[in-house]
Amino acid sequence: RWSCLVAFVAFAAIRWFIRDSCKVDAFSQKHVFITGCDSGFGNLLARQLDGKGFKVIAACFTEKGAADLAAASSPRLKTLQLDVTDSASIRRAVEFDLAMGLLCSSDISKVTRCMEHALTARHPRTRYGAGWDAKLFWIPLSYLPSFVADFVANALLPSPRVE
Repeated sequence: RWSCLVAFVAFAAIRWFIRDSCKVDAFSQKHVFITGCDSGFGNLLARQLDGKGFKVIAACFTEKGAADLAAASSPRLKTLQLDVTDSASIRRAVEFDLAMGLLCSSDISKVTRCMEHALTARHPRTRYGAGWDAKLFWIPLSYLPSFVADFVANALLPSPRVE
């Protein structure tokens, strides 16, 4: 009895490890938009993904941050200035994104309403969901152990198309 349980857990762990180590192909065909790239996590992620061959659009708050990041990166990485507290700056970033041929939702108000609540509420939520799908499905799913959430997502959603 215990041996069956141990075998099942071992099989599940090995399967999870193998699936978790699989990566998508054609990084050079993937676009990534990252905010907060002047320093810290955003800067490091932008440089790491650029090094792997992704086309990165890195939003920086300052001209110096954008210039420093551009100097430390390949020509695949494009920088732009973005102040997330300024509507005109956000509009310019969206226009820049659309000009680069990326898909972008024109209704960003759902996200900004979440940000506004987080900044103005006396008791902000620990998690925000912009849209009913997030509130009723994605956030509850995120509370489950990752292997369970991965199983549910894989069972319900189509696999990404590989080109």
